[in-house]
Amino acid sequence: MEPIKPTATLTGKIRESADDGDAASGTIGSLPFHLTEKILGCISPLESVRFAAVCRSWAEIISERLARPTPHLFALEVLDEGLRGAIFSIPIDDGGEDSPAPVVPARLPSTVSDAKHFELCGVLPSGRISFAYKSSLVLVNPATGAVRGIQTYAHRIMYPTEPMFCSGAEAFFIGQSFGRNFSLWWCTEGEWSERKLLLPEDLKCADDIDLVAYSDGVFYAMQIFGSTYTIDTRAPMPWRLTRLSVPSIREQLGDRFIRNFHLLESEGEVMFVVRVLATQEPTYSNSFGGYEVYRLDVEGARWVKVERLAGDRALFVSGESSFAVRASETPGCMSNCIYFVVEVYECCYVTWGVYSMEERKVLFQRHVGGSPGKYDAARWFLPGVMVPLAHRGKKRKNPISSECQEEDGR
Repeated sequence: MEPIKPTATLTGKIRESADDGDAASGTIGSLPFHLTEKILGCISPLESVRFAAVCRSWAEIISERLARPTPHLFALEVLDEGLRGAIFSIPIDDGGEDSPAPVVPARLPSTVSDAKHFELCGVLPSGRISFAYKSSLVLVNPATGAVRGIQTYAHRIMYPTEPMFCSGAEAFFIGQSFGRNFSLWWCTEGEWSERKLLLPEDLKCADDIDLVAYSDGVFYAMQIFGSTYTIDTRAPMPWRLTRLSVPSIREQLGDRFIRNFHLLESEGEVMFVVRVLATQEPTYSNSFGGYEVYRLDVEGARWVKVERLAGDRALFVSGESSFAVRASETPGCMSNCIYFVVEVYECCYVTWGVYSMEERKVLFQRHVGGSPGKYDAARWFLPGVMVPLAHRGKKRKNPISSECQEEDGR
């Protein structure tokens, strides 16, 4: 079901209330608390940000909603003139044959939107989307347009790989193609710092690391052939990649046709999610064979197949951006389900859908934007937006714009 859109009458009343700045004027800003909650509950949290200027009570409600980030889908469209993005919310049901309309257009800075050569990479837990080109890395908040460039490895590594973003932490990894140089970039208290890593002898080069997740002070890195390594940040420097005595997950999967591997953290557990293909020749209509989920048992030195997601959980998986949520705390989300994104590069389309672990089937799968080829790539993300409280009798700037200025000014 598509979120309810604000009408012209509603918007007019909001403007009146915001301009008057009087919560007792009898306008919409003075509605009882429970009615205000119902009104705002019919609107996507991101879309409701524009109404934070109505009055302090509205801003408080909206801030509370945004404090519990709701999964959204960021979709990227590559045009002749550059890049353009859109943000979609989770529909309560499949919405029929067509995907719902975007909640809001993504706010991409000119640094990215005017340059077709930037490529979409991963997403940080804070909601920042990463774009990379050669040795340049740009982090963008698509809900606010705030941008930050990371001075990484341009002058240090001759042939860098694309950054590999970590599930569960504000961190990403940079390696040198066909080399042994490897760095961890980690954000603490708003500042990025680099930590050099020592590769073990059994890793030929940095490109061998394929997936990374973080849980309780430990990074878990999976090698392309399925072996798992850890980096314990609680240990004294220098940190090392240490191989776990866990059999390769690929040995457990066997010779089946598989695509789209994901490693993520879920309430202290490390989960491995893989899409199983139904045929050797994948097409849109017959390739989907479902998903399988495995939990890392470090003490037992094994991967345990998960038949049901515990703790009212749902998983969201997409390229370099995967995470878990509690369905009961996420409006429109179904528990024991996997919300997936599938990008088919050879056919130039991207789809999203829901797979039920209980029913062992895909409940629905739709083209992002409603038609094939509309968008080139998509990532699940948890939007990060701060709403300044409105003050009586004072007009406020657009709360989204003010956050953008704050972040850019750091």
